[in-house]
Amino acid sequence: METLESFVRRNAHTTRGQYDTAATELIRQLDQLHRPTSDRLHDAAYFQALHVWWDMVLMQVDKYDLDIGQAVRQVRAWATRYLTCVPGPTKPGTLFDHALAHTGRAAARRFLAATGDKHDGAATQR
Repeated sequence: METLESFVRRNAHTTRGQYDTAATELIRQLDQLHRPTSDRLHDAAYFQALHVWWDMVLMQVDKYDLDIGQAVRQVRAWATRYLTCVPGPTKPGTLFDHALAHTGRAAARRFLAATGDKHDGAATQR
């Protein structure tokens, strides 16, 4: 059975690779003077945001020496607050601003879904 720490590290590594791939594709489009597509912009923003959630767990473990289960619970609490307590924009923004906010929230929801059943049963594994 995979430990909680290896699960987190694997997801951090995978999402970093997905972000790198999406960002490389976006940069390639721009370098070739092509108009960036919404799919490329979305993928780069989404995988960057998703990777940040996983990376925050590892930061809690590696930098602040928290137990892996404690770190997952802490970041899950932050993600939940991000989804429920972060106020929307105070002034009208562009459609792009709205899309970025939606993408960030989708990444937080995916992180919460991925860690939902992991943080309880394997909280003490390191």
